[in-house]
Amino acid sequence: MKIIKFGGTSLQTPTLVNNAIEIIKSYQDKVVVIISAIGRKGFPYSTDTLIDLLKGSYLSNKEMDRYLSIGETYASLILSNELNKRHINSYSASYREVGFTCDKSYQKGEIVSYQKDKVKQLINKYQVLVIPGFISKSNEGEVITLGRGTSDYSVVLLGKILEQNEVILFKDVDGIYPTIQYPLTKLKNYQNLSYEESLALCNISYEVINKKAILEAKEQNIKLIIKNFILNDKQTIISNISSERKVLGFNLINNQYLIATFLQNEVKEELDIIFKKNHIFIKNYEIYDDYLAFSFNKSQSLLIRQIILSVYFKDMIN
Repeated sequence: MKIIKFGGTSLQTPTLVNNAIEIIKSYQDKVVVIISAIGRKGFPYSTDTLIDLLKGSYLSNKEMDRYLSIGETYASLILSNELNKRHINSYSASYREVGFTCDKSYQKGEIVSYQKDKVKQLINKYQVLVIPGFISKSNEGEVITLGRGTSDYSVVLLGKILEQNEVILFKDVDGIYPTIQYPLTKLKNYQNLSYEESLALCNISYEVINKKAILEAKEQNIKLIIKNFILNDKQTIISNISSERKVLGFNLINNQYLIATFLQNEVKEELDIIFKKNHIFIKNYEIYDDYLAFSFNKSQSLLIRQIILSVYFKDMIN
């Protein structure tokens, strides 16, 4: 059995739908597919579009969750239809059939129970089971969404229920990179990252994988394999294997650089020396559990970025 997830951009054109189907067909085993809402803002049923359409909404939280579930539901039905059109025995399961139950925290539901047998019975009946991510239900059967980006979390939960040691997430990148503050075409992606290293990147707001998904995968020891839906031989595996790098990545937010590292004081001292040589004035440093942050003169942003890249990621620049 394979458990895979397609991100929202992977089905936004007929060509990409065909591509997704070819990926599914490439597996000889049964396939469980978790799907996100199709496309980004501007696509008819993307989550951002749905939110924009109801700005200033008078819907209750209960109604809003039902509304927000439309995107994933639509995407799962579209994919299952296309699979069956190609004579691939597929079924799109509803949030009720999957059997996840969560509390009544609308738009940020927490899973409290699941029914393993429900999913297994469906898998036994079909070659491909398509499941909308991001959606669960309350004890009363109401729709509850799990929070933005939690289709990744849905994948890991299914990996846990079905006792799989890995899940594959197809996204619009070749894996995880040290930063998004530099053209990804000029950087190499990580081959391996530990769960802790991936969480450190989340903590600097560089969240390629949903944080809840990583925490659950760590607890269950499930490998997360990140691949591009435009297939190539690149990928990043998140597991117990570390990248063994001093600095894991960096991000720039509100005129503040955030540096993901478990050696905060050592990296701070190194950067201090280099910055002073380059006449860069740092206003203040802040030390956290797995990253450090500092403010700076805005005019020196690009110079700081080049220094960080050349000192800590020279071998990852193409």
